Order: sequence, then structure tokens, then C-alpha cells
Amino acid sequence: MAIAPANEIVPAAASNAAAAVVLFDQDKFDAFYAKLQADIDAVPVDLTTKKGRDAIASAAAKVRTEKASIDRDRKRLTQEWRDNTALVNGAWKGIEARLDDLAVSARKPLTDWEEAEKSRIAAIEGMIAQLKAHARVDSLDTAAMVRERGTQVWCITLDPDVYQERLAEVEQIKAEAVDALKNALARLTKEEADRAELERLRAAEAEREAADAAKREEEERAEGKRRHARDVIAHIEQCGLGMIGGKTYPYVILMRELEEKIEMGEAAKQAYGDMAQDVERVRFSTLERLKEAAKAQAERAEREAAEEARRQALEESEREKQAEIDKANRRAEEAERAAQAERDRIAKEEADRQAEANRIAAEQARREADQAHRTSVKTAAKQALMTCGADEETARKIVVAILAGEVPNVTLRF
Repeated sequence: MAIAPANEIVPAAASNAAAAVVLFDQDKFDAFYAKLQADIDAVPVDLTTKKGRDAIASAAAKVRTEKASIDRDRKRLTQEWRDNTALVNGAWKGIEARLDDLAVSARKPLTDWEEAEKSRIAAIEGMIAQLKAHARVDSLDTAAMVRERGTQVWCITLDPDVYQERLAEVEQIKAEAVDALKNALARLTKEEADRAELERLRAAEAEREAADAAKREEEERAEGKRRHARDVIAHIEQCGLGMIGGKTYPYVILMRELEEKIEMGEAAKQAYGDMAQDVERVRFSTLERLKEAAKAQAERAEREAAEEARRQALEESEREKQAEIDKANRRAEEAERAAQAERDRIAKEEADRQAEANRIAAEQARREADQAHRTSVKTAAKQALMTCGADEETARKIVVAILAGEVPNVTLRF
């Protein structure tokens, strides 16, 4: 089908049907509409007869018939336009593709140059960004990292054909990066040397503190053994006075207490430390006194038995024997008073020892509370530094540096 020029499509289509003319000319439609209106107005309105009603219905049917005729022309014209549009669009696609290809081909030398120029400029910007990034030194950089970056920057070659009018600019940025990295390397090298020295001093201090702590611990163990030895000596001395736990016992029980329940030999060294010999000496001397006292008691019993025999045999010497008994009673009373005095002395020593033990325990509790408080303050300071972005190790080192007085005008208050 031949395609009519665009400005002739409507007249050509409209010429196919007279009814379709009203679709393209408002005046003609108005005249057409006025004639229909006149025909309807000419029909008398008589609803009382069938003829009158049929005449009204016929007038309305005529309007619908005209409308249907115009609608058929509209649909026919619409289909013709669609067919012509499809032909035009099909021809245009081929024309458009060939003309686009021709335009691309004509512009290709300029396009290729623009792409190359864009790549060259991007390479320059990338190099500038790379140099500036290498020149930036943050808190995580080490001297080795800065030295490696400095070597990389130093070895960068700037091709004049690539950098052209910006060669001097990029060379200046490279020089500034090299200078910045040199300065940073010198600073970091010194800082790392200072930190190494600080770590060495801290390690030495920690070693001294560990040695002091071990020494204190050893002294505390030795003192604990001494306290135990003094308690055992006090117990032995109490046995020497005839008592165990404040109660009087026979000599045989007292001697068994010392012989069987007091550690001797290697066991004494483990239990009493450097007072083992003192414990053994007091035990030996007390045991000897108890044996002598037991022997004396036996002899006294024997003497008393003999005296009783003599008393029974010689009633006349009753007064003398009674006097002897009174004298013996007085000696016993004196011995009891002496024993009581000794017991009082031992009790006083025990009270003094207990008071000293309580004082030492209170002092130890105070030191432990002070140490716990100091640890709490240092932990709080470290956690506060960590909330500011420092990692745990860095925060700990900062707290140690503050405690060592290495951070000017900054202290921790305990």
C-alpha cells in the first residue's frame, strides 16, 4: 500500500465517505446536527396515538442510524491510520539505525580521543589520590609501614606523555608525599624506640615487683610458720605447767601429749620453719621437767607412804609428821601460786600474740582493700579510654603511662 504524505492522510480518508466529513470539520458537523435537530423538531409530539408515538421513535432511530454510520467511518479511518503508521514506523527503524551508525562512525575519532583523554585524566586523578593517601599517616601506622609506602612513592615514575600539562602539579604532590613520609618515618622511629625503652623499663619494674611479691609471700609463709611455732611452744609450756586447754591433767597424759602430738624432725622443719629447733628445744626441756616432776611425784608418794607407816608405828611423832605435812602443803601452795603466776604470764602472752595477729590481719585487709580500689580506678580509666575509640591494649598502656608520670599534667586520683 502506498503511503500518503502526512498532511494528506486525513483528506484522503475523509473523501471515502460523506458521513466521515463531520469528523474533520466542526462547522459541517454543526450544520449536520442542526438539520437533525430541525427534523426532530418537525415531528409533532402526539403521545395519544400509536402513529404519533411511532413518529417520535422513528425520529430517534434516524439519529442512531446517522450515529452508527459516522462510527463505521471512524473505525475504518482509524484502521487505515494504524496500517499507515505501522508502515511508517517500519521504514523509520531501518532509516534510524543506518543514520545512527553513520553518526557514530563519523564521530569515532573524536569519541576515541575523548575516551583516551578521560582515561588519562582519571589516571592522573587516581595517581594524585594515591599519593595523597600514601602521605596520610594515622595512629595505626608503624615505622615499617611508612617506610614501605615511602619506597613505593619514591619508585613511582611520572610519564610526561601521560601527565602533560599536569606533570609539574603531580611531581609537586609526589615530592610533598615523600617529605611527609620522611618526617613521619623519623617521628615513628623515635616513638617506637621510646616505647621499646618504656616497655623495657616496665618489664624490669614488673620483674622487680614480682620478685618483691615472691619475697613477701615467702616472708608471710615463714611468719605463718613462726606463729604456729609460737602457738605450739605456748602449748608445750602450758603442758609444762600441768595443763592442756586450761585444764589440769596427770603427768602421764601431759608427757604423751608432748611425745605423740608435737611434730619433730623433717615434719618440724616443714611445720615451724626456722623455729623448728626452738620447738624441739622447748619440747625436750619441758618433757624432761615433766619426767622429773613425775619422778618427784612418785618419790613424794613413796615418801608419804613411808611417813604414814612411820606415823602408824610411832604415834608420838604425829605432831612432827603433821608439821611436815603442813610444810609440804605450803610448798604445794607456793608451787600452785607459782604455777598460777606462770599461767597468768602465758595467758598475757597469748592475749598479746592474739592482739598482734589481729593488727596484722587488719593491716593486710587494709592493703588488699587499697589494692582493690586502685585496680577499680585503673579499670574505670581504661574503659573510659576505650569508649573514646582506643583498643583495650592501647587504653591499658595509656593508663600505665599516666601512673608512671609520663603524660604531662594528667594524673589518676585514688
